[in-house]
Amino acid sequence: MENVMKKLLLISFVSFLFVGCSTEQASNQSEAFNGESIFVEFMPCQAGPDYSVENMQEMIGEWRSLLTANELRGAWGYVPASESNAFGNTGWWELNWSSQDAANAAWSQWGSNEEALAWTEKYESVLSCDEEGRNALDAIFPIESNHFGTLPESGYFYSEFYHCFYNEGSSKDDAVAFLPKYTAEVYANSDGFEGTSFHFGNYFAQLNEDGSHTEEGIDFLWASFTNSEASMIQTTEVFESSMRSILFPQFSEFATCRDDVVDVYHGWTFYNSEQKDFMPDFSSY
Repeated sequence: MENVMKKLLLISFVSFLFVGCSTEQASNQSEAFNGESIFVEFMPCQAGPDYSVENMQEMIGEWRSLLTANELRGAWGYVPASESNAFGNTGWWELNWSSQDAANAAWSQWGSNEEALAWTEKYESVLSCDEEGRNALDAIFPIESNHFGTLPESGYFYSEFYHCFYNEGSSKDDAVAFLPKYTAEVYANSDGFEGTSFHFGNYFAQLNEDGSHTEEGIDFLWASFTNSEASMIQTTEVFESSMRSILFPQFSEFATCRDDVVDVYHGWTFYNSEQKDFMPDFSSY
């Protein structure tokens, strides 16, 4: 965990790309599908010379005491778990908000808060973040994080991300329409996911929702999360053996993901609005 939070840019993460099920399965699982869209920001940060587990514990503890925005739903930090990640030692600070307007208002208040400015200066040598470098996405998380088992009490989780692009003529609408199919197929193979804390999220770039390709960036990203690396391996095996042959052809109709890059991360929950007393343990993973 020495490289915790080396830079935190925005690009999210994408994981098991494929989904599908029969019409009957999709119908049976439709009520379980959570299609709510959440506004998400990722902020770039750089670990400083005074970074340590102890200093991070202190820093995040003091940050949480400064939070006043009820619109902040949660915050998470990501640390590269592989040297082959597309962005090297880049880490991530993710913020989930009730809306984009609420996020902008909260950041405006933060910028004029003397205690917040003092906190930023105090911990600049531990973790220096670029507030102006925040990036915006809209995300959907169809499965609750505790559906297949609770995450560790330390707040730790393991994640994988793929980078995906719309095929010509496709757009965000196609990707969103695909999510219930994937969700239903996960439930259809639930025995293989039990105890893993598996859940997933799709992150959509706001600048390219209509499928008009840009020179840079990623159209959308899909992340999967589990309670450990071993659990991630288990869920991957379930996908490969029971889901891929059905789902990959369907996914390929509207999108393509890079298969040469799989970004993996150690992560911690920094803040949960539904459990405000929670504090992560950065020494445990």
